[in-house]
Amino acid sequence: MRLQWCEGEIAGLRIGTVRLMVVEVVRRWRVEAEWWDGGPARDYFTLRTADGSLLDVYGDRRNGEWFLQRLMD
Repeated sequence: MRLQWCEGEIAGLRIGTVRLMVVEVVRRWRVEAEWWDGGPARDYFTLRTADGSLLDVYGDRRNGEWFLQRLMD
């Protein structure tokens, strides 16, 4: 999964060959657990897309990869 950014905000995302336009960042939060032992360091976002879908995505701050965690209808 890849995110597209515009002026520091998420503007869209691509999942495989599907491209979705993000119209709202509903919420964002950061998780850092057991940092002393290599635990997760992630940024999470709940996104609303132009077609009305809600998605939870997260990025691993250590390696820069992004993942789709949940699609809500």
